[in-house]
Amino acid sequence: MDPRERTEKFGIDLAADPFVPNDFEVVEHIKGPLLEWNPHRPKIELVLMPGQRKGIMTGAKIQEDLKAFEGLPVNANALDYLLLRLKEAPWVIPHEWRSVEMHKSKHILFWGTLYKFDGSLCVRSLDWNQDARDQVWRSGYCWVENHLNSQYPAAMVRIKAVSY
Repeated sequence: MDPRERTEKFGIDLAADPFVPNDFEVVEHIKGPLLEWNPHRPKIELVLMPGQRKGIMTGAKIQEDLKAFEGLPVNANALDYLLLRLKEAPWVIPHEWRSVEMHKSKHILFWGTLYKFDGSLCVRSLDWNQDARDQVWRSGYCWVENHLNSQYPAAMVRIKAVSY
């Protein structure tokens, strides 16, 4: 069976405390629900702000604009889960995540966990490296004050409104 055809479902615990890399400090961690994960029907959307499609925006402006999205920014627990599962299940990250709007190099930002590193705010990222010798997913980070273009989508999950 082609591993890309697997339909196994996994759970990502967005309510757990985050992993904290050496020399990083957690500033904010937005907790979420247990996220059922199926790479063929991912509940995580890769979102670009209109300004990113046209050019560049600062990460701080993107972070502010994401508040208007009907959902939650995905925290770093999903990043760490995907990287851990990737070792045994290389198909766990959707193939489509390798490019967005014709960009082959991508850095998916997990805005739900904000860190401080080396005195500045940053978010961690899932980076696709398409070097001819080394096509792999890796963990990275991005400074909040950086100017970001369409190679830096935000990982978001839609939350359905609850009616009472």
